[in-house]
Amino acid sequence: MKSGYCRILPCVAFAGVMSLAISCSNALASNGTKPVPALFNQLEAFHGHVCAGSIFGARMGLAAKEELKKAGGTGKFTARYYDLSCPVDGVQVGAGTTYGNAALAVEDRDEHRLVLTAEGNKRKVEVRLTRKAEELGLKSRDLGKKAKALPAGSPERVQLEREIEEIFSWLKTAPDEEVVVTLLNNPKGSR
Repeated sequence: MKSGYCRILPCVAFAGVMSLAISCSNALASNGTKPVPALFNQLEAFHGHVCAGSIFGARMGLAAKEELKKAGGTGKFTARYYDLSCPVDGVQVGAGTTYGNAALAVEDRDEHRLVLTAEGNKRKVEVRLTRKAEELGLKSRDLGKKAKALPAGSPERVQLEREIEEIFSWLKTAPDEEVVVTLLNNPKGSR
């Protein structure tokens, strides 16, 4: 009997983390505030590590959801992301569109682009990264590779890790317009 509990526990833990993350993202999107640290803590627990990709995926998901709600999107929201990489987990947490609720599809086209659709009235929002956000994401990845090649605790590695944390901090707290570009695409005949 005990082994049955061990098999179900990861599913229960996953469901709990996603429930908290989606609740937090719903609260943030409904009052239009910037992401709070708790959201990023939940994202780290869900994703397994901190990286620029998961952070900007969450920012894209939150921005898209907020914009679609402002535009009067109705019904269930579904997402399509165009790169099979870390931002997918951020989108799941930020937009609340998960594989588990059949509301997320991924096409691996090497594009950091999210399309969020309201099934009720087919309104759509497309979100992309700003050039600055994309460049900082790439820079953090390159700095991370350099840091890992250095001895732990060395002054050079500590400096690189500080630079990476500064990039992550900016990605988490910068105004939406500095991180994402949002385009509203309404179907013909909708107001």
